[in-house]
Amino acid sequence: MEGDSVNLTCRNVCDDNLSSAFTWFKKGEPIDEGPGLYLSNMSSTNSGNYTCSLKTHTGTVSGVINIDVGYGPKNTTVSVKPSMEVDAGSNITLICSSHANPPVENFTWFKLNDDNDDDDIMAVGHQREFFPADGGQYLCSATNQHGSQNSSVVILKVKPYWVTFSGDVIIIASVAVLLIVIAVIALRRLHKKRNTETESEEDIQNTDYINWLGCDNNQSQEGNQCEGGTAEVIYTTIYFKNKTKSNVEQQMDSHTDEHYLHQCEETNC
Repeated sequence: MEGDSVNLTCRNVCDDNLSSAFTWFKKGEPIDEGPGLYLSNMSSTNSGNYTCSLKTHTGTVSGVINIDVGYGPKNTTVSVKPSMEVDAGSNITLICSSHANPPVENFTWFKLNDDNDDDDIMAVGHQREFFPADGGQYLCSATNQHGSQNSSVVILKVKPYWVTFSGDVIIIASVAVLLIVIAVIALRRLHKKRNTETESEEDIQNTDYINWLGCDNNQSQEGNQCEGGTAEVIYTTIYFKNKTKSNVEQQMDSHTDEHYLHQCEETNC
């Protein structure tokens, strides 16, 4: 057991005069010389295989003595996966670890009340891994045939549903606002493009085409000056940008029409 003492003695049955010429080995490595090896206050570091041999005849080796130092659980700790603070509904795993010889035979999980009163501790599990359903203060106890040891207390924090929900709402709202802004910009650009196309079509529809005949001034001006003469067809296009013409433009159009009509009447075109 841990803390005990052990005395090992090496003997040569062939010659007692050589009893002082011995070498001690642990796991094949020399550690001491002399007929006796005294190990006090044993610990886990003293566990292993021991042999002795004649110092002058290293090929002559004794049988192996195995020393196994037993001890109760030590360095008992709790690890948490994924973390000690999680969202509501998340899976949490508590793992109890401990060093012992022989290995731990039994694990026990305890939950403390919120007041941290030692009189109110409840056993909630008996496996190495524990899956708590809610937050709180937890610890584990590891036990083997030589004793037991408790871990330190770990505190799990589980965020309420409304906190998680609020965070999700903020994210969703932000994404929705971004999508609305993008949609508004796209609609404005589409509307502007359609207006431009409509104006182009209306400009084409508002274009007036006027044709008239012009007489050759070199022909005889007696009688019908255009009759028998050379007539030239003149094409012109008047383009109106706006749908509605102003009064001035209408007067100019009227004056122009009267001018050409009067000219055609004089030339009998």
